Amino acid sequence: MTESTIDSQDIIGELGKAGGGLSKTRGVFLKYVGFPVLNTLITWQRALDIFEKEGEKVIKLANSLEDKQLFERILVPTLFGLEDNSRYYSVAMVLEHLIIVGSALQERIPLLSQGKSLDMEVKIEKYKPYVEIESNIIETYTQFVQNFRKIVEAQVEDVYIDNHHKHPWFGNLKPKEWAVMGAIHQMVHRRQIEAIIAKL
Repeated sequence: MTESTIDSQDIIGELGKAGGGLSKTRGVFLKYVGFPVLNTLITWQRALDIFEKEGEKVIKLANSLEDKQLFERILVPTLFGLEDNSRYYSVAMVLEHLIIVGSALQERIPLLSQGKSLDMEVKIEKYKPYVEIESNIIETYTQFVQNFRKIVEAQVEDVYIDNHHKHPWFGNLKPKEWAVMGAIHQMVHRRQIEAIIAKL
C-alpha cells in the first residue's frame, strides 16, 4: 500500500483551492462554446468510444513507469480543462481520480436516463485523489475501464431524456451530455499524465 504523500507544502500552498474551478475566461469559453460544440459533434456511442480509447492510452502510459515514478508527484504547466489545484499529482493520483469520477458517471448516467432525480450536489473538491492509493492501482483502473461501457449500456434507457443534473462548470447536463463530459475528462487527464511523464 502506497500513500500519496504531500511532497512540497510550498508547491501546494501556491496552487488554487480544491474546487476553485478554471479561470473565468476559460470557464466561460468551455461552458458556452467548447462544450456545446463538442456535445454537438460527439454522439452517445462516440462518447463511450472515446472514454474507452483514452482509458487504454492512460493504461499504456502508466504501465511504462516504474513503481517509484508511478507515485511521484509532479507539477505540470497549466492545461486546458484542468483546474489549478489538480496540477500537482502523481500518475497514480490521476488514475485514482479517474476511477472516482468514472464510477460516479457509471452510476448516475443510467439513473438520469431512467428518469430518476439525483439529490446529491456535484462538488469538484469531493473528487480529489487525496487518499491512500493501493499499489495495484493500474490493475484496478484497467478493470474499471474494461467494465465501464458494459455496465453503463446494461442499465441506460433514454440517454436523450429531458432529465438533467447540474455540473458546477457546465450547468445542467442530460445523460448523453454527462457521457460527453466523461469522455472529455478522460482526454484532459491523459494529457496530464503525458505532461507528468515528460518531467520525470
